[in-house]
Amino acid sequence: MSTVQSIRDDLNARSSARPMTKAKAKKLAIKHLLAIEERYIFSKTLVYFYLQCQGIEPPKASNDDSFFLRVLCVDWWIRKLLRKDARDREATSILAGNVAKGRQIYCSDATVINVQERWANTLQGMEQKLCVSDAGDELDMLDILKSSLANPENRRAELMVRMSGFEQYADSKDHIGMFYTITCPSKFHRFMGKSLQKNTKYNGATPKDAQKYLVGVWSRIRAELDSWGAKPYGFRVAEPHHDGTPHWHILLFMPRDYEYLITETIQEYACKEDSYELASPGAMDARFNAKRILKEIITKDGVKKVSATGYIAKYIAKNIGFDIGMDSEDATQSTDKVSDRVRAWASTWGIRQFQQLGGASVSVWRELRRLKDKEIEHDVIREARDCCINNDWAGFLVVMGGTEIKRVERELQLLKKNEFNEETGEMKLNRYQEIVWKIVGITADVFDVVTHLKKWTIIQKPQDIKASGGRARSASPPL
Repeated sequence: MSTVQSIRDDLNARSSARPMTKAKAKKLAIKHLLAIEERYIFSKTLVYFYLQCQGIEPPKASNDDSFFLRVLCVDWWIRKLLRKDARDREATSILAGNVAKGRQIYCSDATVINVQERWANTLQGMEQKLCVSDAGDELDMLDILKSSLANPENRRAELMVRMSGFEQYADSKDHIGMFYTITCPSKFHRFMGKSLQKNTKYNGATPKDAQKYLVGVWSRIRAELDSWGAKPYGFRVAEPHHDGTPHWHILLFMPRDYEYLITETIQEYACKEDSYELASPGAMDARFNAKRILKEIITKDGVKKVSATGYIAKYIAKNIGFDIGMDSEDATQSTDKVSDRVRAWASTWGIRQFQQLGGASVSVWRELRRLKDKEIEHDVIREARDCCINNDWAGFLVVMGGTEIKRVERELQLLKKNEFNEETGEMKLNRYQEIVWKIVGITADVFDVVTHLKKWTIIQKPQDIKASGGRARSASPPL
């Protein structure tokens, strides 16, 4: 057997191996804890080095004490080890060439199965739980899940409300819309374009590495635009190529005078790395593409109105799991048939699929929606609340001061408080001895409106309810 074939067989064997169990992760976690306590506990720098050698991302902690409490926590290690195992197995599948159209598009079959099993276990666990309030309300956790943004229908609806609201606001300001697509340099791709031709420039990067690259590119773009006072607003969607490498679609609105500056800045940073690749025909369009959104187009039937939201709506629908026709990466399957693979890809690699760029805080928007039936004396809060319950994102932007001011300068802010132990009067801390701030309402200067009037606790269902499969009493969900 050739060396190449033996390596390929080894990769296939590793990618198809059973995932790490929680019991095995716990045993391995204890070994790591002992190693840290015996050799590295006296130095945070050495602990960092040890974690990096093990392929574990160091914890983000507010202070040194909470840092060490995390790295000495078995549960923290179990979560990290299970995540690392899932990503290592998926990376092995990509390296072996198994993740591709006509094979296992977007992510491996094993990963899809494992993620689906995890989702099923989560749903099964929720079936056994109730959410109860201090006022005696009881809610079934599955009902809460269906009414939350975890429900694809709800998630799509909210994204489209905000996206169309941005467009309405842009029209009122005579702003234009631009649609950009940014992809990664060749070294991040396992295959050449949409073909199954092996990419000799591929450096073994994972989708997580590619997403980190795109995030870094965008942070530099944003910093450059901020220095020029340019504040475009809109949405971006991250979706996978057939081999799992992410690329971004970005819909931005901006004043007409900023079109050239913003487009040139995005192109400059998107094409900066490995720019020598862009000399060949079509290479520039593959790395960066910009399209001016025309509100009207001329067809054989006359003038047709065009919605800017429509440019990105199909990407939102596809990546949430709705059928919008044949998949762009694999013309043999409809988008709803591959939606589980896209969601498994995003879940495994920790990739944020949708992100709002600029504009007002969606957290404030969601909190205000809780005040649907409440009398509010503050004019601005009441006006913003009315926009929220009427799904008027454009009006909400106006009330919040438009798109150009910073979030910290807006009149309406989230009201956050920390909890205190009712018996001792001491401030409640999390298991890593950090202060936990919870959103409890909305504040405007010195005027506060509380949106969380009840305290909710998740409990196990009583046995009689489990056996009958009955539902709990209905109440407004804590969402």
